[in-house]
Amino acid sequence: MLKIQAENIIINTGTKPYVPRLPGLEESQRVYDSTTLMQLKHLPRHLIVIGSGYVGLEFASIYRAFGAEVTVLEQNGTFLAAQDRDIADAVYQTMQHQGIVFHFHAKVRQIQDEADRTFVEYTNEQGQTHRLAGDAVLVAVGRAAVTDELNLEKADVETNERGFVKVDEYLRTTIPHIWAIGDVNGGPQFTYISLDDFRIVRDQLYGKNQRSTHTRQHVPYSIFITPTLSHVGLSEEEAIHQGYEIKVGKLPAAASTRAQMMQEPTGLLKAIVDARTNKILGCTLYSAESNEVINTVAISMHADMGYQVLRDNIFTHPSVSEILNDLFGLIS
Repeated sequence: MLKIQAENIIINTGTKPYVPRLPGLEESQRVYDSTTLMQLKHLPRHLIVIGSGYVGLEFASIYRAFGAEVTVLEQNGTFLAAQDRDIADAVYQTMQHQGIVFHFHAKVRQIQDEADRTFVEYTNEQGQTHRLAGDAVLVAVGRAAVTDELNLEKADVETNERGFVKVDEYLRTTIPHIWAIGDVNGGPQFTYISLDDFRIVRDQLYGKNQRSTHTRQHVPYSIFITPTLSHVGLSEEEAIHQGYEIKVGKLPAAASTRAQMMQEPTGLLKAIVDARTNKILGCTLYSAESNEVINTVAISMHADMGYQVLRDNIFTHPSVSEILNDLFGLIS
């Protein structure tokens, strides 16, 4: 055991794929996680994905584009639960059209290798048992904090029931001179959040102590399926639930000249605006290169601009961002 002492300590050990307890999983030679699947030297004929979270959907999209048959097993009944139903339905229909097969309410019971393939046994909503054969199985059911070997309890650093390190808005643990940054603190699991975590801690050590997770607002994210799904702020359902009076603009991605030129017209765009203040509450872009365009919306929200700025701004043509003129032009 290695004992480390320092005036200030930062825990940044990250996460690892969560491995559920399933009969046959550890013994199988064809079960992969999001790291080991990328080390495959050959394309599986049939990839079975357990879990339809962001990681599961991204790999399903990637391997289907490579030409593999892809089946996704999801134990819950709601697809992309964090998204509005119109957005989720658009994504689901597109992925189905691409040839990806989904089974919901699918509870995996066991995994069994045979000579040249692996069987995944699951039960459906009616309790019926099914066996699905594939030659690669991706387990994508979440991530777990890498804290097991840190002996955090020896330093009185507390973790939550999932093993993530407890932190306050300044990312301080239960011991004031020990911080936890990145995925290990249970916050949003994106690389750029880890970068901002660093800024928060640096500000305490060498700055004016003005940054915290409370000042971190309007963080965009993207799910890299085809086309990319990007979001910032509130969904329509969230805005209504929080009591906002809203105006909604919705537009098919095919309205974009640039998307048509790239022959990638699939998708749906949606904007949510506060009807009283005209400030942008949220935006979802399910379209080609939306991971770039969503940043423009996020900056507008950070600057507390009215939606009219994006409606009336002069964008270059042809560009993917000019569709914001049309999307926010639907707000009245």
